[in-house]
Amino acid sequence: MVLRRTKDLNLGLAQEQYQHLAARFIRDANDISGDIVLRAAKRGKNANELMGIVLSRYLIKRELGKERYFGWYFLDDYADWLGQREEQIADILALSPEQVDGVLRLAIVVTEAKYIDVASLASKRRESQKQLRDTMRRVREALFGSPERLDRDLWLARISDLILDGVQIPASATINLSDWRRAIREGNCDISLMGYSHVFVSGPTDSPECSERVAVADCENSYQEIFSRSKLRELVLYYWNESDPVALRLDVGGESTEIDRTYSKPTQRVAQSSVGSAADSSSTAQKLLDEAKLPETFSNQASISSTPLPIIPEQSMQTQPAVSSWAWNRLPDALINQMPKLQDTNSEESWLNEAAIATKAALQLFQLNSRLIEKKLTPNAAILKFQGSANLTVEQVIRRRSEFLTTHKLNVISVRAEPGVVALSIARPVRRVLTLPELWSRWNPDCSRGNQQLLIGEREENGSLLYLSPLDNAPHTLIAGSTGSGKSVLMQNIILSIAATNRPEQAQILLIDPKKGVDYAAFKGLPHLQTEVIKAADESLTVLNQLVVEMNRRYDILETNGVSKVTDLYVKPDASETPPIIWVIHDEFAVWMLDDDYKENVSNVVSSLGVMARAAGIFLVFAAQRPDANIMPMQLRTNLGNRLVLRVDGEGTSEIALGEKGAERLLGKGHLAAKIEGESGLITAQVPLVTSAQIEKMVASIRQEYGAIR
Repeated sequence: MVLRRTKDLNLGLAQEQYQHLAARFIRDANDISGDIVLRAAKRGKNANELMGIVLSRYLIKRELGKERYFGWYFLDDYADWLGQREEQIADILALSPEQVDGVLRLAIVVTEAKYIDVASLASKRRESQKQLRDTMRRVREALFGSPERLDRDLWLARISDLILDGVQIPASATINLSDWRRAIREGNCDISLMGYSHVFVSGPTDSPECSERVAVADCENSYQEIFSRSKLRELVLYYWNESDPVALRLDVGGESTEIDRTYSKPTQRVAQSSVGSAADSSSTAQKLLDEAKLPETFSNQASISSTPLPIIPEQSMQTQPAVSSWAWNRLPDALINQMPKLQDTNSEESWLNEAAIATKAALQLFQLNSRLIEKKLTPNAAILKFQGSANLTVEQVIRRRSEFLTTHKLNVISVRAEPGVVALSIARPVRRVLTLPELWSRWNPDCSRGNQQLLIGEREENGSLLYLSPLDNAPHTLIAGSTGSGKSVLMQNIILSIAATNRPEQAQILLIDPKKGVDYAAFKGLPHLQTEVIKAADESLTVLNQLVVEMNRRYDILETNGVSKVTDLYVKPDASETPPIIWVIHDEFAVWMLDDDYKENVSNVVSSLGVMARAAGIFLVFAAQRPDANIMPMQLRTNLGNRLVLRVDGEGTSEIALGEKGAERLLGKGHLAAKIEGESGLITAQVPLVTSAQIEKMVASIRQEYGAIR
């Protein structure tokens, strides 16, 4: 296939020369990654990819200087590291170390190549620019972005390992790669970063002249070079003759190809005492978490307001920025630095491959399209994405769900439609436990003036963190889930998120529980709880009605200060009062909703708060096992805009709580389906496990620190 494409260029070579040229293309591609050659052996389209990548590598090597040392890396092999899908990533990463006047420097070049027909030029040049832009942004932010990043040392460590593994140095050379490796890891190596999008137009023979060189928009120090068919013929002849194509590139660009290659050190790294040169990435991550700078103690405690809510005394908001992301000095030692050890094993990865093969086989037996586009392992399931078509729709798969289970032993949890894709979630035989320390080690909340963005889980689709924010999403939330679904653990996560990222003068919690607070005993003494757990219906009604009075009082404060919401007061230097956020967490509210008086009063209170409470800084979280229509009126459900639904006992309950079927098929123990205002579509996630011992340790740490500064 490569030979045919070289002949199509009409280079005027002899048959033997064409064969040698094709062999060189394949050899050079194999130097980067054998996977490039294997792909081309399977599909003609990938033979185009092979030629484009090799020519792009040739241009970069000649630009930097063929006498330099290089490491070439096929970025599809590192898609997980970059956090991008293969089809959305650039092609090559080039690393070239050098020493100038005793200074160690590293040139990094990212290239993206397309070898195409002129008919697809417009779309492919845009696609190539986007792939380059996305990859360059990821690398640039990791190395040179601001503010400091916890994973910057991980990136530097990985690049240093690539240098050692991929740059071939002759035994006679005086260069010592270990010096570069150490300098890169410690952030002492000067680095330059450039990007190229190369588009090679191979035909047809009468294709017009389209060569040009342009800067890639919104991508610093990156360029796109387009070679028309005639210029491509010249370039391949330069490649055949192993000569410098600088004259051709000048002709394409119409100007000098000299680049101001600026070298600079990576920006500020997370403070740490040292990172050993031989440490691997996982130990580096542990050092970063263990040695990260902790916040200083808050000072200048504010005074109590003169007009407090009877149960929740108002306190002024701390206005000076926090030194660190957490509200408490001892919190990392109490919980976050307990790094988890659980990871997906090789056997679990093998199960993912087996599940993909079994699912494809099942679809083929059902005479449905089975072209697998992507597969991913989550703590709960294998997510398999198949190319959608008239012969593979969501409805067709759902009709076969029982056959998947009984005939093929595949438990299909959900079937979702995405653009051009049908995504199946297949339940894992053994789920991986997701822990609170594991997720919180990735969380970097801004607690400078309190925090209302709460971490509640990990998204299954891409492994990113799932947040609930009454400021960005709906102000009030409904939680539903049957016994064993993990509802109490989700509520505990919400309380911990509030307590860990806010001082009591920044956020206060009202906890209402008809079950006598048995699920919340570990929170006893938490300073954010200004009263014991409310366990009686009449006391609950009193508190809820007081909230309406407090909301109206806060609107008077907003009017006096000329602001539209409570959070504006926190940044107003002369604010007359800075009342804290109030979170009302009402567990098992359905128990008391059987009482008509309670039902009517609660519905009226929620209706009042639903319209105006966001600006007043009062947020409701209501939870129930079965939020049935006779227990939870439509008006009440409407005001609870965020829906966090764990496993429920039937399709009807799922439709009431979530607005659609599907929650009845969740796996329990924190497996979550969410509809959050401001987020598109249904989100599936896993709530992290938190133990009573962890809660008690964290509460004790907060109590000790809070008592010391009062």
